Order: sequence, then structure tokens, then C-alpha cells
Amino acid sequence: MLKKIEEIFDGKIWNLAFGEKVVVLEIRDELKRQVFFSAINLTTNTFFWKDLQPEKSWWLSLVGVFGDFVFLHKYSNQSKPEALGLLVLDVKTGTLVHRFDDWIYFNTEEDKLILYRLDKDNLPIYKEVELVLPKPEIEENNLINHYTETSEYFPLIFKFLYHLLKIEAEKAVDYLEVNDKIVISYYIYKENQFHNYLLITNKEKEILLHDFINSSEGIGINTFSTKSDTLFYVKNQNQLIGYEI
Repeated sequence: MLKKIEEIFDGKIWNLAFGEKVVVLEIRDELKRQVFFSAINLTTNTFFWKDLQPEKSWWLSLVGVFGDFVFLHKYSNQSKPEALGLLVLDVKTGTLVHRFDDWIYFNTEEDKLILYRLDKDNLPIYKEVELVLPKPEIEENNLINHYTETSEYFPLIFKFLYHLLKIEAEKAVDYLEVNDKIVISYYIYKENQFHNYLLITNKEKEILLHDFINSSEGIGINTFSTKSDTLFYVKNQNQLIGYEI
């Protein structure tokens, strides 16, 4: 399989969001209490920008990518952070183009960004801002199925993995059939941790890729993503990998 992207970051990949031809990542360095953002051009597989800090604050988080814009929420630095404002960046340059203090992202509608905040009676007040925004895309990750041990499909996948790899998958799997390929993210338990692996085969059960993803005390969901002709996953929490699918 053709590897299209392999990037290692100085921190944990906390979140990622896809636009039409871009993926934006939220990277957190927990020791230094710093958060960075990076954008990768999915046409050239190079960075639009990398390790951007729109503000010197730990309390920023990625909302999503909407057309030519990246939305970030600002949060209060409390034990239970609450959104306090919205930053809007240019997706190609990382430049701050709009700042809405005390307003929170609510929705996008045609060429409008809809924000809200609560009044003194804790009731929502809405505000509309004109922005050129695309129509919402059909979420490709809807094609990826998460099957737990209680699912009727889990035993079938368990048997497939056992016969092919001689392993006993546990707890849950993420499963996708795309083009002529089968993609399975599965877990095995050893040394008091769940070890997550990614397996890709063709319909003839030939192994095309078998890679370790991460170890943790629990299991996850959406352990890989698809965008256009590429499958993405985060390895060891700090490495973004993409293969042509």
C-alpha cells in the first residue's frame, strides 16, 4: 500500500478535523501546557502551516473546518472549562480573520455563522455573521462501523481475525469495507493494557497492512478515518499516518 502521509508531532494529537482538501490537527504538549495547531494540504501532502499558536494559552480547542475557515473555541481555565469565545482562522494561512469574544459556535447555515451566548437569566441569545461557507459534507466516517462484543457482527470478525492472525480480539472493533479492501481496528489484552492494531486485507484475505496503533487502559472509537482516497490513523498518540485506500 502507498503511504501518503507520515508526520510526527511534539505532543499528543488531541483532535483532528477534515475540510475539503485539508486536515487540521490540535496538538497538546501536556508537560509544557501548550497547545498548537497544524494544517496539512491533502492535495500535496505538505503543511499549509505547522505548530501555530493563535494565543499563548492552553485553553483553546479545535471546533472544526468549515470551507476556508478553521474554528477554535476559547475556554475558561477552571476545573470545568466553559467556552468563552470563538477564533476564526484562514485555513490556508493560519491568519486570524475573526474574533468573537463571549460568543460560542452554534451552527452554520448557508452563508451564515450562527453564534450564541447566555443572558443573565441563562437564556440563549443568537447572533448571525456572514461568512462564505460550503454546504455540509456527508460524513465519510459514517461508513465505519463500531462493533462491541454484544454486537451480532463481532463473532464473525472475531473468527476472521483468529483464522488469519491466530489472535483473540477483545471488547470491540472498528470495521470498514471500502473498494476491494477490508479494514479492521482491533484490540488484544496483555500486560494489563489493551493493544490496538490496524489490519487491512483484500477480499482474498491477503494482508496489505498490519500496524500497531497504541496501548492504553481502555478502548476507543473512530480509531481511523477516511477522506477521499486516504485512510488516516494516529499512531502512538503523536504520529499521523495516511495510506492510499
